[in-house]
Amino acid sequence: MRRAFLVSITFLVGLLSLAERVEVERPWLSAYDPDGNILWELRAATIRGTAGGWVAEDAVAYLYGDGELLVTARIPEVTADPTGQEWYARGEVTGEGEGLSFVAEEVRWANGELKLKGLRLVSRELELRALSASWESGGIWRLLGVKASFGDWELEFVEGVYDQSSRTLEIPGRLVARGWGWEVEAERARVHVDAERVVLWGVEIGPA
Repeated sequence: MRRAFLVSITFLVGLLSLAERVEVERPWLSAYDPDGNILWELRAATIRGTAGGWVAEDAVAYLYGDGELLVTARIPEVTADPTGQEWYARGEVTGEGEGLSFVAEEVRWANGELKLKGLRLVSRELELRALSASWESGGIWRLLGVKASFGDWELEFVEGVYDQSSRTLEIPGRLVARGWGWEVEAERARVHVDAERVVLWGVEIGPA
């Protein structure tokens, strides 16, 4: 299990162990894995420390994969444990990556993975609305409980995987699609966002 540590908050953690309260203006926090690879950075207007952890306000989180910036998220308020290995935010979180933008109702960072609830993700003609999702440092979004639209079609499926680098959506299980007066069921599907193309396997078609 990778353990992130905050190189810019060492002094704050020390004060927290003494149950002191501290506020730092314009902090810049960075987290790394044991091999020294950067996982995320957090910039905030203010940070307040307590014995139970810390709170950052008006924060911007930068998430990386293999040293490359992949996602930027704007968060009104973030709470975290004293070590900074886990942080959590509730409220409207907005963000973007290359070729996509998103809004989430709730986010949590733990074990090198960003977990989201109430996600709306848009990539060109593809719009995904997921009950829950997770983002991995390779730019992989794992989606659960999804309703989506792609061009004139409305899609529903239980789970899917969106790769933000290739801008493809893999749907490994049953898909229901409605459009142009038809209802299509498929055993699995792949959506190529840039090519505006959908590939279906095991297809049944009937009137909507």
